[in-house]
Amino acid sequence: MIVRWICEKCNKKWIYPVEKCVYCKGNITKQKGTQIKVVGVTKVFIPSPMHPIVPYNILLLQDEFGNRLPKKTIKEYKIGDTYTEQKAKTKDAVAVVKVKYDIYEAIKEAINLLEGIKLNADDKVLIKPSIIAAAYPYQAVNTNPDFLNALLAILFELGIKKENIIVAEQALIGSDAIDAASKSGILEICKKNGVNFVDISKGPFEEIESEGYTFKIFQEALKRKVINVPIMKTNFQLGISGAVENLSRLVDVETQRKMYFDDVDKTLPKLIKATPDVFTIADATNGMQSQGPLTLGEPAFLNLVLASKNDALLDTVFCEITMLQIPSHVSSSSKNFDAKKIEVVGNELDALKYPIKASAPNDTSHPDIKVIDGNACPACLNLMHNLTSKLVGLRGEEINLIIGSILTDDMLKGKERLVALGDCAIKKLQDLRIETIAKIDQNIDEIEQLILLKKLLTTEGKPRITPVDKVKSKMKKLLSKVIS
Repeated sequence: MIVRWICEKCNKKWIYPVEKCVYCKGNITKQKGTQIKVVGVTKVFIPSPMHPIVPYNILLLQDEFGNRLPKKTIKEYKIGDTYTEQKAKTKDAVAVVKVKYDIYEAIKEAINLLEGIKLNADDKVLIKPSIIAAAYPYQAVNTNPDFLNALLAILFELGIKKENIIVAEQALIGSDAIDAASKSGILEICKKNGVNFVDISKGPFEEIESEGYTFKIFQEALKRKVINVPIMKTNFQLGISGAVENLSRLVDVETQRKMYFDDVDKTLPKLIKATPDVFTIADATNGMQSQGPLTLGEPAFLNLVLASKNDALLDTVFCEITMLQIPSHVSSSSKNFDAKKIEVVGNELDALKYPIKASAPNDTSHPDIKVIDGNACPACLNLMHNLTSKLVGLRGEEINLIIGSILTDDMLKGKERLVALGDCAIKKLQDLRIETIAKIDQNIDEIEQLILLKKLLTTEGKPRITPVDKVKSKMKKLLSKVIS
């Protein structure tokens, strides 16, 4: 499809959305060309950073209105050929659509390309975006509000009533869902469209067993059709945050902690089997690369929409496009997993492939603080990120911050100045009889945690919190409340 925006009065034309004609102030009509022919072909043999696979073809396409659009493809075409995009033949297919200025049209095209996606007017729908922390949309931490706004418009067009739709999410443990939804722009979109935002952490939950593992799942997710709307990004802990990982926040806080304690690579696939009625429309309009999933990552500007009934296969296709390694929690979440046999519609994988920056598993926001992650729960992950980011600019002695409980002697071998953060890491290191220079309890006041971490950075040897430090921490906490 080729889309143009046409002034009804003076017939001026734009390739991007406009609300009113800038020349005559006339109304704008969206023109959609569906009869597409190839009017030009250029073959490229020289690779570039964003186009590493060669040779490829650049087609010049033209619709019935004379509008033209370039299209990259690996397939061979001749001038005069009709260009069509084939619809999916299997229920597990993954649709990948390039966004050309209009997120609404890209989402709609991705849905239409798939087989067996049924959304009816009387459906009750739960939209599950990714809103893990208070961050602005341009930071690519959370699902883009424009993406949600376009999806809601499509659901309304299908006749689904706004009172039958809820947007539900919970932030990372230790963060507030309403604060995160507000800063991300999601809350404003919900209010604008008359749709309720629900904090999943408030419950209620229902116990569901899957492959011998018990999950406490948000009850509304079991009563409604779930539309999973993750933002696709790198994750220093899991490899990627995507369709599979986003469903982990459908369970309560206690279950989340237990899932990571019992090895999230093994428990996430069990959760996927416990939530079968899920359709994913993934936001890769920006996407994130490098040190995701929080604000240390960088926008990747992928301009893609991915959609599928199979969350694991969608994540796999994302990894193939971005040339990232496929994480074990993804490959274990799909029966008879074979990345080479996935049906991809909309765009060709080889035509989209280019490498984004992978995450480094030991880096934090602070250059002198490294992390050793033993599958830490979201609470410890969030705590680690918040503490290290607040000390940026303060240089000192390098320390190794240890989080999580899936730790081995090999992971810690040769590492110096070890610091245990959180109850799981503290207990595990005691079991392993490994000496640390400090233990930071996750339940003590944040200011006291910061003072201790600051001392660790700026003091050689084994620093400790003194009575004077405790008085200082209480005074700082009191002053921060007075100032706020």
